[in-house]
Amino acid sequence: MSPVDRGEEPERPADLRVAIIGRGAVSAHLQTLFSPGDGLRLIGLVGRSDVPIPQGDGLAAAGPASLLSFEEALECSDVVVEAAGVQAVHEFGPRTVAAGRTLLVSSVGALADPDLATALGNGPGWLHPSTGAIGGLDLIRAASLTGGIQRVSLRTRKLPKALIQQWMNEAEQRELLDTVEPRRLFHGTPQEAVRLFPASLNVAVALGLAVGSLDRVEVELWADPGAGITEHLIQASGAAGDYEFRIRNTPNPAQPRSSGLTARALYSGLIDLATPSGRFR
Repeated sequence: MSPVDRGEEPERPADLRVAIIGRGAVSAHLQTLFSPGDGLRLIGLVGRSDVPIPQGDGLAAAGPASLLSFEEALECSDVVVEAAGVQAVHEFGPRTVAAGRTLLVSSVGALADPDLATALGNGPGWLHPSTGAIGGLDLIRAASLTGGIQRVSLRTRKLPKALIQQWMNEAEQRELLDTVEPRRLFHGTPQEAVRLFPASLNVAVALGLAVGSLDRVEVELWADPGAGITEHLIQASGAAGDYEFRIRNTPNPAQPRSSGLTARALYSGLIDLATPSGRFR
């Protein structure tokens, strides 16, 4: 049988063209994950002048990447990945979706701002929040959509040095670094959590989005000198059942405030966008 008799082989879709906003640790890690045949093509990076470029093995392994203006990134990409923090979502997100591009967001905490969330949902482009450093969101969402979840909590433990914030004065920073026993730093809502600890508690907002309401999630943040591995404990209960997820992630060595899983979750999201069939999202 000739090739004509069998029918023409379907044309392989072109690689998804990807631009990354950010030149920090998460961006550097993400760049190392691109590989031949994955359906992705890294176009380049959009830098932010107020974010320092990390040094070390992670960035070196990523290799050189073209630096683009934001306008150039919009012109030559299909997907724009935010890997630069909550402020970057505010700065670049609405313009990305307004230009008809897909926006893959790492700093999901930005979506705690209802006005920004509305702007990002108005298209014509598409917003895709990354799952980030936690899992179980598909189950939580399925149960919550059908009224099966009444209570949700998140308890996060990190090393004290990973929780230092610019708003802390010198005495508060020293007290935190000198902590010898687990200490609860925060107890409240995802909105307040991401305002005070924007690089550490994006996961709280991601959980709130899965539940369908940020107000239904109770958040605790603990500084634990024994937490060599970052831990997120998610507990949910209701008519659908009782659920508990314990996630223990190795921190990103170049930026301990971020999980090493963050870049992997972004890469997984890109793979889903490039080959959207036969995979869990």
